Amino acid sequence: MADNRQYHLWIPEQEIDSIDKSPTGRSNQYDVEHSEHGQKLSQGLKSVVDFFQHLQSSSSLDENDLITFKVILQDKEDLASQKDFIENEGLTINAVKDHRHAIVSAPRDVFNNLQGRVDRYKEKGTKKDFQYIQEFEPFTAEDKKATSVLQYVKNNPDAVSIDVQVVLLPDMAPDVQQRAESNISDRIRAGKGIIHNEPYRLSDGTSIIRASMSPQNVDKIADDPRVYWVERTLFFHGIQPSIVSPLSGGLQLDPNIDISALPAVVVLDDGVSLPDHLQDIVPVHWQASGCLKGSSFGSHGTLVSSRVTFGYLGMHLADPYLTPRARIIDAQIADADSVPEDTMLKRVREAVENFSGVSKIFNFSYNASEPIEGTEMSLLGSEFDLLSRKYGVRFIISAGNHNLFESQDSLKDIVAEDLSQIASPADAMLGVTVGAIVGVDHPRSLSKKNELAPYSRRGPGFYGFYKPDLVAYGATQFKNGNIPPDPYALCLSQTGYCAPAGTSFTAPIVAGDLAQVMTVVPNNDVGLAQALLYNRVIPPYDRTGMTQEEMDLAGNLYGRGLPSPENSMYSSEDRVTFLNSGTMNRLTKKRVKFHIPSAIADLKVKRGEKKIRVTVTCIARPPVDRTKGSEYSAAYISASIHRLNSNGVNVVDNPSVSDNRNKWDTCYHFSNEFSSFDSGSWEVWLELFTRWGIADDEEIPYSLVITVEDLTSAGNLYSEIVRETAGRFSAVQPVRINIR
Repeated sequence: MADNRQYHLWIPEQEIDSIDKSPTGRSNQYDVEHSEHGQKLSQGLKSVVDFFQHLQSSSSLDENDLITFKVILQDKEDLASQKDFIENEGLTINAVKDHRHAIVSAPRDVFNNLQGRVDRYKEKGTKKDFQYIQEFEPFTAEDKKATSVLQYVKNNPDAVSIDVQVVLLPDMAPDVQQRAESNISDRIRAGKGIIHNEPYRLSDGTSIIRASMSPQNVDKIADDPRVYWVERTLFFHGIQPSIVSPLSGGLQLDPNIDISALPAVVVLDDGVSLPDHLQDIVPVHWQASGCLKGSSFGSHGTLVSSRVTFGYLGMHLADPYLTPRARIIDAQIADADSVPEDTMLKRVREAVENFSGVSKIFNFSYNASEPIEGTEMSLLGSEFDLLSRKYGVRFIISAGNHNLFESQDSLKDIVAEDLSQIASPADAMLGVTVGAIVGVDHPRSLSKKNELAPYSRRGPGFYGFYKPDLVAYGATQFKNGNIPPDPYALCLSQTGYCAPAGTSFTAPIVAGDLAQVMTVVPNNDVGLAQALLYNRVIPPYDRTGMTQEEMDLAGNLYGRGLPSPENSMYSSEDRVTFLNSGTMNRLTKKRVKFHIPSAIADLKVKRGEKKIRVTVTCIARPPVDRTKGSEYSAAYISASIHRLNSNGVNVVDNPSVSDNRNKWDTCYHFSNEFSSFDSGSWEVWLELFTRWGIADDEEIPYSLVITVEDLTSAGNLYSEIVRETAGRFSAVQPVRINIR
């Protein structure tokens, strides 16, 4: 750490102006003729009835069961504005595909009343709100089968069984849900299917039945109006590397390090078994319910843990001592090379319930073997987000691996393949997804130094959102599968060293980075530590002259960049970081002040040279809801830089090309450089936007980091800010964390 390090500066509430905001609504009028439009709606409801009656004749449905169907709004409408109208008709909005497509349900008597009102609208033009609905349609099996199911059946026409997860309709009444679980399970068994476990539920209450059945029975079960979605069961895999060299002497821990004061990271894996003399680093060994300890215990988790606690171990082998940066909570959730999603989900949830009070950082280095579908949030990714919201934890997740490097001849060809997209649960929007880049040039590698590793999956994530979030250095892998020795890839097992390839071993680097940074933020705030880590990344590529399209592509490969915990933890004389965290609601905007000193504003520079760089990172923690489809994330916070120009006029100074300023994403992150400006208080304006279901006064947590960097090398930025602001911003003192 540089000798000139300084503590970050905290932005107190008196430096934040709150501005009242009045939410606005709108109402569209459509040039529709009620008799013609009403006839279309009436015909749509008739097709729903016909479909339901067909189901009654072929299954055990009766008059007491729900009628489920699709409501499609007019092109200019959205469900947020028409939610009250739909629910006032007695319909339950069970799920949303996008802003104008909803899956709704109603008891038979409510549905009959709806038919009557639509008929009166058709005949007399009453109930004009029906103009906002484009049509009603049946909700059929073809709407419910995931691409993974369709593709499997296409590629395996003779398959007699397929392992699937049947997701029941969300938001059913408890008694209806229980009856549906029992009835659908019976129907699966009646069709010679096998129920693998009892129905289980996500943290939001959604019921899921995992079963193996014939493709024909999948169609019948998917037609059931109480079924929302059917997808192939995912299985999660870790990499099982071999040891390439035995342990040498040494490997002693630095005696000056108080291990009990180190932050803790929960490693969700197959167990941890470090060398005996390093066992103090792992004070807790725990197994999830039903998890077995087999002969391969710790073969993956031990390697992962060594990366968490020692970082880039290969760069420090010549040091007299090993310097740990985190303690490990060993939470075993895997007991086989392949763990099904239902089992993995329940075990992870149990681990979070047990350890969220001890640590806020959970490393998960397992992925499905297939890429995400993109239009449906993965079950495990959704569960990670729900747990993150409920318990205030952060999941550090590997982006996943593929074998495309074996068949492709260039990294460009690999990236162009759809099969290289991230794999579940890396689509979790509140998680930190980590890809791999190569740290050393190897002559036979498809990837050069600082390029995406040839096996590392890339973004985008769910519905095109930003993924991965960060990258870290890892091994490369040749076309024949061989992995060359690499100091950035070295891991430690119980008996030796190895340098395995995989994002399994880059995610724990970031988990340890985050643990380091968390020691210098107030109240051990993991959200603020995450924002600091994002704010001070090192881009692995040259951004000069990049277009927005090129920047978006780079983001899908490298995220925001390579973390640098040393940069993130402290300010210096030429780089000052301001911190703030809190909550926002839809009724108030915030204008957060930070300071630019006159000493740098008045400096003369050559024409075209920049004097400062301002980097803004704002991370929100919005409510999420898998049943909302593309509306999964319910809120986002926009951020913009504002200052007074030489004429005293407030101007917005966001860059024309930026890293990550996308609506409904969980993070706004961008930089801008300035050459001519006035000193004094500048502002970052924050504004919260929400989707339907979020009350105007509901508070959404955020973490804000603003870094001002002196590009002139004058060397007195920090001192001048402190002198000119005279105590307005207080220095943030680092903390020591004791984990018991």
